[in-house]
This record gives sequence, C-alpha cells and structure tokens, in this order.
Amino acid sequence: MKYLQTRSDDGTPIRIARWNDKGNKNVLLVHGFSEHLGRYHHIAQFFADKGWRVTAFEFRGHGKSGGTRGHVQHWVHFFEDLQAVMATIRQPMAIVAHSLGGLITLWSTMHPTTPKITSIVLSNPLLGLVDKPSKKLVYLGKVLARLYPKFVVSRDSNPELLSRDLAVVEAFAKDPLVSTNVTARMGQQTIKALKTVTSNAANFSLPLRLLIGGQDQVCDPLAAKEFAANYGGEIDTVVYEQCFHELFNEPEKYEILAAAEKWIGQKHAERHIQ
Repeated sequence: MKYLQTRSDDGTPIRIARWNDKGNKNVLLVHGFSEHLGRYHHIAQFFADKGWRVTAFEFRGHGKSGGTRGHVQHWVHFFEDLQAVMATIRQPMAIVAHSLGGLITLWSTMHPTTPKITSIVLSNPLLGLVDKPSKKLVYLGKVLARLYPKFVVSRDSNPELLSRDLAVVEAFAKDPLVSTNVTARMGQQTIKALKTVTSNAANFSLPLRLLIGGQDQVCDPLAAKEFAANYGGEIDTVVYEQCFHELFNEPEKYEILAAAEKWIGQKHAERHIQ
C-alpha cells in the first residue's frame, strides 16, 4: 500500500491510498460520514488479495484531506473530490461505497464521470435517516446554512449503532481521525442531495448491488428498499437481516465482501465480453 495525494478542482488536497498497483482491474472504495481511509484497510486488502487494484481516499473535511471537518460549502465539491481521485485511476472501475459515500456516488453518477464506472456496490447508503430531523430543525438548519454555514449543528453519535463487533465500536470511539461534527451547510446540502437522488431513482442505469443491514439504526432500511423498487437499472438487493450499519465491519464481513467481490468480478467480465 502506498499513499498519494491529488487536488480537487478548488485546490483542496485529497489524500489517497492504493493497494496492488499492478492489478488489472480497478475498484474504488468510497467512505461514509466522519470516516477516513484507515478504516478501510481490511476491505482494501481483501480486494487486493483477489487481484484488484484498489484505491481509497478521504473526502474534504475527513481524515487527513483538506477542508473544515464535517463541512462542505456546495455538494458538487464532493463530486469534484471523487472525480479528482477517479482521474488518478485512469481506467474503468467498480465502486464500493458506504453510507454518505453511497449518496455521493449516486449523485455523481447523475453527471458525466471519467473514467467509466462499470458497476456499483452500496452498503447501507444514506437514502433516509432512521432518526429523522424535525421540520423545525431542518428550517433552522437552512437559516444557519445561509448565515453561519460552518456553525456545528450536530456532535453526537452512538458508535454502538455501527456494528455488533465491540472491538469496532471501541476503535471508532477512540479513533483520533474520526470527527462526528456536522456543519449547518453540510446538513442542508446533504438533505438537498438526498431528495435529488431519491426522486430520480428511475433514471439510474448502472448495475447496482444494494446491501442493506436489516437492523441498521442509522440509515433507514425502508428508504433503501423503496429506492431499490424504483431503480431504473439492473439491481441486486441483498438484505442481511441481523446486521447493523457498517456491513463491512460486522462479524460476517468477509462473507459479505466475498459476495460483493464475486458480483463486481462478474460485471467486470461482462464488460470485456461485450
């Protein structure tokens, strides 16, 4: 594994890691809110051991990339971060994304991307929250987003909702690179992007494997199922009834990863046959 760096369109530095640089097929790992690429080492190594050239990175405001923690001024900046990283890959790729990263990935595929994305695996994507913000809080967030965009409106999180593996919970709670801050602007932009993606479900066409944790108490499983029912392209929905939010950190993680790797491998092979 080696670390790299690129810059987004506005000059924000974006930290990248790459495994198995000589692999002949590419997969890009896209993290969720408050995360950093260090939480994806075991996932990256799993795919690298299967022959994939693996790239992971940190969005602005996360990990060791630039930007204010938990903040984005315009949602398109996340898209630009993603595109900057994709440009370093230079070849068609599969994307495996989690939570907020799933929402960013879906929003991004509504726009032209380079290189080509061949297939997507989403782990509990942010398509709705279990703990929904009140209308009053949403309104207040809109006002603050305009007047004080970097005002922190949320700090609380419960790591026990992430995984049934207590070691994962403890590691998250102690991780110095994890930041659970959310600014008013970030919250407002996320709600807006979520509405855009869910209302356009029928317009998506890329092959999608949608992984849902039946016991997810962060991202709403019902919202994910509704999105799946309306999805316009090929979709393979798998529900892991006993699992929490972070499917790739659950006790069954390697079983889940193996099935996902097999699926993107099939899509990779199909692309070469066509």
